[in-house]
Amino acid sequence: MVEIKAGTAIHPCEFELAEYLNNSLGKKERELVESHISGCRRCLDMVVSAHGSVKSFKNKRISKKKMGSIMKKINIYLLLAVVTFILSFVAPRYFLQFLVATLLLGIKWVADSKTTKMLVMIHEAWKNEGERGVSRIIKDLDRTKKHPSHDDLG
Repeated sequence: MVEIKAGTAIHPCEFELAEYLNNSLGKKERELVESHISGCRRCLDMVVSAHGSVKSFKNKRISKKKMGSIMKKINIYLLLAVVTFILSFVAPRYFLQFLVATLLLGIKWVADSKTTKMLVMIHEAWKNEGERGVSRIIKDLDRTKKHPSHDDLG
C-alpha cells in the first residue's frame, strides 16, 4: 500500500485497486483493500468509477461483436466465389474462366478459414495460459503435421 497523507490513512495504489477489481489479489491483501475501501470515500469512488468504466467498455465490445459477427461469417472470398459462379451462367462466353475463378476463390476461402481458426486457437491459449499454452498449441500443430490422422487426410 502507498502512503498518502490524508489524515493517517494508508491508501492502496491504483495498481492494487485494479488487481482488486480483477480479483487477482491474495486473500489477505483483498481483505486489507476491502477494509480500507469501506472507510475511505476517496478510494471507494475510484473503485466505483473504474468498475463503471470497465463495465461500459465490455458492453461496447459485446455490441460491436454482435454487429461484426454477421460480416465475419460472410467471408469476402466466399462471397466472390458465389458471384463468379453465378456469372459463369450469366456470361456463357466466359464460363470456364469464371469457374476457374470460383475454384481459386473457394480454395482461398478454405485456406483463410483454417488459418483464422488456428490464430484464434493460439490467441485463446495465450490469453488463458500465457506462453506455455501457445507453445503447447504449436507443438500439437507440429505433431499433426508430422503424423497426420485419418481425419486430416480427407
